[in-house]
This record gives sequence, structure tokens and C-alpha cells, in this order.
Amino acid sequence: MNPFGDLIEDLRSASQHQWALRASVLLATLAFALLLVLAGESTPWSLVILGGLGFLCFLNPHSVIPGAVMLYCLAVWWAGVPDPFNPLALPAALCLLVLHTACALAAAVPAQAELPKALFGQYAVRLAVISGATTVASLLAWVMVELDPPGGLVALLAGLVALGVALGVHYWMVTTRPGEPGT
Repeated sequence: MNPFGDLIEDLRSASQHQWALRASVLLATLAFALLLVLAGESTPWSLVILGGLGFLCFLNPHSVIPGAVMLYCLAVWWAGVPDPFNPLALPAALCLLVLHTACALAAAVPAQAELPKALFGQYAVRLAVISGATTVASLLAWVMVELDPPGGLVALLAGLVALGVALGVHYWMVTTRPGEPGT
């Protein structure tokens, strides 16, 4: 039995939406690889390796492969880019966001189905909000590093913990019982 038979059959009968989503998965992975080469000490072989991993995500977006590829991307960025505040870190993070979102959408419906417009719209709004928040957080981190405020890293970490707690409380209040916050 060919383990790729079902995956190839899914590609043969895939809808245009699936092809577009899967193509964006591959493009996001290749863009991340290019940014990795430009930002750090990685070799052009990372384009080949991440291109192959991106193809595996393209082929099978509804498995654990995209999550493993994202973890691999984070590890090679951490190991291959000496400056944590590299200006290419933001576009690289946005590439990973597109990879994650496109895989999630591709896995949400069967390969042959058209993506519901409401679902696509909902994910487009989420992608825009998270992209904006990522950009703002990146700019704030850059400003904090450049200004070197009193309190330094401790103040920054305390602020991030406070933000995380606030977001956690908001999430808990919104998701516990719709219409009845906090009960």
C-alpha cells in the first residue's frame, strides 16, 4: 500500500481554494528560508531543506508536519541568526503565521471542498489582527532595546507577564459562557 496514494489523490481532486492555500504554505516556507539566509549565518542549503519541508506541509497540511516544521524553523532561526533584534525577524515571524494559518485552513475542509466564505473571512480578520499585534509587539521590543529604560529586562518581563495575564483573563471571561462574562 502506498502511503502517499491518498495524499496524491487529494491533490488530483483538490479545489482551487486548496491549491491556493497549499501554494501559500510552500511560498511562506520558502520566504522564511530566504529571510533566514539573508539574516544569519545559514547556507543556501536551508532553502533546499526548508523547501522540502514546505513541500511536505503542502502535501499533508492536516498532520503534525506543519507544527514540526514551524518548530524546526524557530530552532534554525535561533541557531543561525546571531542578533535577536534583526530587522528580518518580523517578516520571518509573519511567514510562520501565514504557514500556520494556511495549514489550518487547508485542514479545516476536505481537499475537494470549496472553503466557505464566512470561514475565509473569519480567518482573514484573525490573520490581520495577529499580524498587526505582532508588528506592534516587535516595534515595542525594538523601542525598548533602543531606549534602554530604567528597570531594563525586569520591567519588560513584568509588563509582558501583566499583558499575558490580562489576555488570559479576557479569554477566560469571553469563553466561559457566551453572554455571561465571568460566571
